[in-house]
Amino acid sequence: MFQIATTASCVWTYDAAMNHLHLLAARVLLLGALSSAFNAALADDKVFEISEISSEGRVVSARFADLDGDGRKDLMIASLNGIPPEEQRSIRVHLQEPDGSYLPSPSHVVTIPNWSAVYDIADLKDTPGEELVLLRPDGITILSIADKELIEWSLPVEGPSTVAAADDERGFDSFQLVYDIGSEPLILVPQIGLVSVLTADGTVMGQVDVGRRANYFVARSSSVISVESNLQLYLDTPKLSIGDVNGDARTDIVAATRHEIRVFLSRPDGLFENEPSYSYPLRLISPLDHSRGSGSVVTTARDVDNNGVLDLIITHVEGTFSDTVTTTYFYRNRDGRWDLANPDDKFVSDGTFSSDLLLDVNDDDVDELVRIQFKFSVLELVEILLTRKIDSVITVHRLLPDGRFDTKPSSRKKFSTGISFDTFRPNGFMPQTGIDINADGLMDVVTSANGKGIEVFLGTENEPFAGRTAMQKMSATGRIRFTDYDDDGLLDFVLYNTQSFDAPVKTGRNLGGLPNPVP
Repeated sequence: MFQIATTASCVWTYDAAMNHLHLLAARVLLLGALSSAFNAALADDKVFEISEISSEGRVVSARFADLDGDGRKDLMIASLNGIPPEEQRSIRVHLQEPDGSYLPSPSHVVTIPNWSAVYDIADLKDTPGEELVLLRPDGITILSIADKELIEWSLPVEGPSTVAAADDERGFDSFQLVYDIGSEPLILVPQIGLVSVLTADGTVMGQVDVGRRANYFVARSSSVISVESNLQLYLDTPKLSIGDVNGDARTDIVAATRHEIRVFLSRPDGLFENEPSYSYPLRLISPLDHSRGSGSVVTTARDVDNNGVLDLIITHVEGTFSDTVTTTYFYRNRDGRWDLANPDDKFVSDGTFSSDLLLDVNDDDVDELVRIQFKFSVLELVEILLTRKIDSVITVHRLLPDGRFDTKPSSRKKFSTGISFDTFRPNGFMPQTGIDINADGLMDVVTSANGKGIEVFLGTENEPFAGRTAMQKMSATGRIRFTDYDDDGLLDFVLYNTQSFDAPVKTGRNLGGLPNPVP
C-alpha cells in the first residue's frame, strides 16, 4: 500500500484517520506481541560490535548495498537538512573498507533529485554495483552512485501520473519497485489507477488497470475551522502480491483494494493485458463503515503450503472503538481460483483488532498463521492513557494436513509494552521477524527492549517465539535493517533514528556468539 496526502498536515478524512489509526495500532501491537515482559533485570550480552557514524541533519533512511561493484556491501545514508523551502536532501555513501569497516567521513555525497518520493536498490545496469531506483512523478529514474560521477537513466511512463506527487515531506523511504519476475527483473511503477510493468531499459511489458480509491476533504468557506489547504486528498493505491496464480509457472500480479481483488495473468510472451484476467468483488465493507470511512480490509496472496501457487488471506476489521470485530478468512488455491464464498478457515474475534501474518516460523517450508490481537474498546484506550502501556496477545496456528489452520493455537502469549506519547509510536524500533540471527535455519525475533537495547529471541522447532536468549544494552530508538554486510553468513544491522537531528547512525557486526544447534 502506498499512501500520499496533498498537505503537510496529513489530517485527511475520517477514512484516512481510521486507516492511520489502524496502522499505528498494528505497529504498536507487533512490538507488544513480540517484546518481553521486563520482569527480570536487563542483561548486557555482547552480540554485536557497535560502531557509530555522526549524522548530518536528520537521517531518514540507511541501507547496505554493493554500490561500487567491488563485492563488499557499502552503506548509504539519506539525510534531510533544514525544512522546506530551504531543505537540502542528500545521500552520503560510505564505501566499505577492506577490513570491513566504514570511515566516519563519506566517500562522496549525492544530491537526491527533486520529486523523488521513494527508492529501491537493484542491479539493473552494466555500471559497477547496484543502482538507486527512484519513483518520480513522470516515471522512474535509475541512478548509479558508485562514485561522485553520477550516471542517470530516465524511464518515463505514459498515462496518469505516478503516485509520486512530490517529495515525501517527512522522509525518503525504501519501497519495493523491482521484482524478479521470469528471466529478468521488472519494475512495477504505481500510477494513479494503473501499474506500468517495465524492463530495465524501459520497455513496457504492460499497463494493468488496478483501480483506484480516494477521499477528499473540501474546506467550506463558511466553516469556523481553518485548514492548511482548500482541498486535501487521501489516495490509497492497491496492494500488490506477485506470484503464480494459475499454476503455469509464470509470475502473475494480484492487486487488492478494500472492495475488490483483480488478477492479471502473464501471457506466454511475458506481457500483461490492461484488463484483469478475472476479478473478485469482496463485499465485506458494510454501508455504515463505507459512509464513515471506518474499518479495513487487508488482502495478502502468498504460497502458504509451498505447492507453487498463491493462496489468499483476507483480514477484515469492522466497526469503531465500541464495536470492533476482526474476521480472518483463508482460501486455498484450487485450480487457479479462490472460492470466496467458501473459506477454508474463518477466525472471528469480537471486540478485538487483529493483525495477521503468514510466516514460516520453523523452517519447514510451510507458513503458520500468526495472529496479533489487541482489545479495541474505550476502556482499553483509557487504560493505555493511564498506564502508557498496551496489552496484546499473539497466537500461532499451524497448518493441518487437511489444508486448514488449527483453531487451537500451538502457542499463545500475552505481553505489554510501553508507548511514547510524544510520537504515539512504540518505544524503540519495530520488532524484526522472519530473520535468522544465529544462522540455524529457524526464524528469530529481535526487539528493542523498549528502546533500551538489542533483544534477541532465538526460535526453536517447538517454540516459535522462545524465551529471550540475549540482551545487549544500548540506545535502540528508530529503525533497524538487517543484512550480512561482511559476508560471514551472519546478519548484521544498521540503526538510525528518523525523529532526531543529532542521533548517530549505528552499525552492528554480528560476533557469532549466539547458540547454534545446527552444524
